[in-house]
Amino acid sequence: MLFEKYKKFWEEGDIEAFTLIIDPEIEIIMHSTGGVIDYDLWMERITAVVLSDSYAENIRCLYENDEIMIVHQITNSANGTRDAVLYVFTKKDEMLTKLETGATPLPSKS
Repeated sequence: MLFEKYKKFWEEGDIEAFTLIIDPEIEIIMHSTGGVIDYDLWMERITAVVLSDSYAENIRCLYENDEIMIVHQITNSANGTRDAVLYVFTKKDEMLTKLETGATPLPSKS
C-alpha cells in the first residue's frame, strides 16, 4: 500500500521516492480557503516543510484500500506552531490522484 511510502517521506525526507507516488495531475483542495492548488505549488510547499526544522509525529493511516487513503498526523512547524492534519487521498493505479486536507491548530508543546 502507499501509506508506507508516504510515511517514509515524512520520516526520512525521501522526496524523490515520494514524487513517484504522486500523480502530476493531482488536485489538492485546501479546506482552510476552499482553494485548489496544483502539483508544483504543493510539492514546493511540502518539500520546504520536510527540508526545514518542521516535522511530523504520530503519522497514522486511518484507512487505506485501492481507492482511498486517509492519514492523520501532527505537524510541528519550525516557528513552533502545531496542527493536527487530516489528509484524504483518492488513489488510482497506485498513485495519489486527489487530496483534500484540513488542519486544526493545537497548543504548543512547551
